[in-house]
Amino acid sequence: MGLENHGNRIKAGICDLDSLYCSWLENWKIQQRYKSEFKEDFCERIIEISGKSKEVVGKTDIEIVSEEVPEVCRGIISNIGETIFENPELGLKITVWEAVHPSVNIFYRTFEIRNTSNLVKRLRFFSNQNYKILETKIGETAVIDKNTLIHYKRDRYFLHASDPPFDQYAVGTAEWKGLEGTWRDMESDASLSGNPVAHGSVDSTLGWTLPELKPGEATRLHYWIALGKKYRSVLQIHKRVAEAGRKALFHHNFNFWNSFIEQVSVLPESARMSQLPQRVSKCFYRSLLAVVAHMDINGSIIASCDSDIKQFGADLYSYCWPRDAAWVCLALDRARYHHLTAETFEFFAKTITPRGNFLHKYTPAGDFGSTWHPVPMIQIDETGLPLYALYNNWKIEKSVWTTGRYYRRLVLPTANYLVKAIDRETDLPISSFDLWEERKGVHTYSACTVYAGLNGAYELSRSLGDYDNANIWKEAAERVRKSILEKLYDERLRRFRRGLNDATLDSSVFAVWYLGILPPDDIRVVQTMEAIEQELKRPSGGIARYLHDTYFGYMNSWIICTLWLSQ
Repeated sequence: MGLENHGNRIKAGICDLDSLYCSWLENWKIQQRYKSEFKEDFCERIIEISGKSKEVVGKTDIEIVSEEVPEVCRGIISNIGETIFENPELGLKITVWEAVHPSVNIFYRTFEIRNTSNLVKRLRFFSNQNYKILETKIGETAVIDKNTLIHYKRDRYFLHASDPPFDQYAVGTAEWKGLEGTWRDMESDASLSGNPVAHGSVDSTLGWTLPELKPGEATRLHYWIALGKKYRSVLQIHKRVAEAGRKALFHHNFNFWNSFIEQVSVLPESARMSQLPQRVSKCFYRSLLAVVAHMDINGSIIASCDSDIKQFGADLYSYCWPRDAAWVCLALDRARYHHLTAETFEFFAKTITPRGNFLHKYTPAGDFGSTWHPVPMIQIDETGLPLYALYNNWKIEKSVWTTGRYYRRLVLPTANYLVKAIDRETDLPISSFDLWEERKGVHTYSACTVYAGLNGAYELSRSLGDYDNANIWKEAAERVRKSILEKLYDERLRRFRRGLNDATLDSSVFAVWYLGILPPDDIRVVQTMEAIEQELKRPSGGIARYLHDTYFGYMNSWIICTLWLSQ
């Protein structure tokens, strides 16, 4: 997930064939969400699954699409993206539904083009493909092959096809010697050159002449990309898509992910889910799907697919921070998705250094990621938290298999490293960067994660009968805990400090109770959390990271900090 990044975005546009006025959708009014309302035969399938009996909108011709949505088909959780583009001046509304197949390398997209004007419209729709295959523009080829378009380089193939088939195309040079790309061809006269092949730095544009649309009418266009390492493999995938039918891929996606979230039903708490407001239960399921969307087949969990940083910092966010991945494991294990956390523990076991610690961040393939930290590039909490996450898995699942599998590969090296990383004079962890990655020092949050990791290692070693190491790790954990209470609690301020030499109020000190240093009802915890609520609360109701934080504005609210207080 996130590697390789073949960027760029796929542009879509439309031209009025009477006026020859063309417009790219990225300049329209845009709404984005996940599809939660279904209709037509898709709705019938949902009713069949749910066993409910409701009147259903009958199947209609694909060119004339009904706006009616039966009650049973509303408020449904899906992993199908829905983007609505509106342009009142052109009198057009274009809805895009898109999904990735859960087990086959297919990206599937359906466009619905609706005439919202009072005039009859003759239109041509366009899609521009501009890749950086293997993350560069050098040495690519784009070629038209019957009713398909293929972009490839080395062992990366992207096959594009549609239903109905495209009737216009252009392949050419892009982003090279002043040539911007074939998308400029569309803008000049609403038609494409028909050039079938190009190599080097290339792009492609496909066109579809749409049926005449009367006021209120709509038509649909289905478009897909099959990906693979060989031409034969993408051709086979393409044939499967063509044979499956227009709605089949959305059905596969919908059914797979709804079956996935149904696993939560094994939780005793799930019986009470119906007592929650629907917006809360939907948020839970949506959050679960969002988390899993960032998980890789190798077990890495990237921070984000967000690409804004690419424009400002020439980098991406598609890295796995051990801290972030550990927090995700804590949540997934509570939701009983132990098979997923086991994959992440395997990723941890493969990326840990010979010294027993984790570095700043990793690519999804497990390589050391880019960093802005000087040597030794350590955030000590990124070693403590994965160990604590494995212990949390043991507490919930009680799987000797999982514990035994990772005891020597993960528990022993990380716990021994953490013991060595305790300063003998302070009995606190060595200086390292904080969780905000802004300052180096000895921080309360980081110290709590070291305690939690060592205490977790103690419990895991006892479960396997390794009492010698258990005693060493327990003694080290208690030293850290005692020092946290003696050196990081400020009697004068009546709350915990951010760090050893830093009295700043920081929301991350919630870790004192969350990671077991003190119980939540201890007066020191209560006073600390009250201070956070009083001094870090913003007019929006959210909680800032810390006093006088200037990141992207003054003391912005952070969702994670707000939820720490909520817990």
